[in-house]
Amino acid sequence: MRILNYLLYVAHTPFTELLQEDLASLETNLRNLLAPHLSKKDHLSLLNLACGRGDETGVLAKLLSEKSKSSHLQGLDIRAAEIDQANSRWKDELQKTKEQNTSVDFITHRGDRLLDLAEIGTPDIAFLRHQNYWNDKPVWTQIFDQALERLNDDGLLVITSYFDKEHELATEALTNLGAVQVGSIINPNSRALSDAPGKSVDKHLAIFQKK
Repeated sequence: MRILNYLLYVAHTPFTELLQEDLASLETNLRNLLAPHLSKKDHLSLLNLACGRGDETGVLAKLLSEKSKSSHLQGLDIRAAEIDQANSRWKDELQKTKEQNTSVDFITHRGDRLLDLAEIGTPDIAFLRHQNYWNDKPVWTQIFDQALERLNDDGLLVITSYFDKEHELATEALTNLGAVQVGSIINPNSRALSDAPGKSVDKHLAIFQKK
């Protein structure tokens, strides 16, 4: 009965409302995950890899503003149309909120070629929402490797995953690359999706440090 009620709720809830619920859950879990490992600084930088249109930008900007006097959020994706959407939306939208101390920009580029982009610098945090490791293991291993390489010495890599097994494989790959897992959360409010068995929004979250 509980599952049936949930399915009826999803079927009759507008997508935008579901998206906002997903983001609220992501914000809570990221705050809990980052809190023990992220100290307050004058400035923080975050690299959001495979960001798409950057739906989570507002959440990330809010978390950065809580921990710094100023911050910069850079999004990266190979899909130019979605990067255009992110730029047109977020550069103006953040200026209307209390996260005005966070600057943002989004660029079209491959995540497995991060070392080609000098302008990325050495971010404090690299973020990968819904990493897609089993879609192309060699490419995603390279994305993980270069993200770790780009981080500053005490930088953090945060991933979320749709699937149990994919999260396990991604965690193993990162560990093999020398990353140390320092925290993880199973999302109690993860929203089930119908396009694949066992798939749900931000089902797992994990945080890693460079070794």
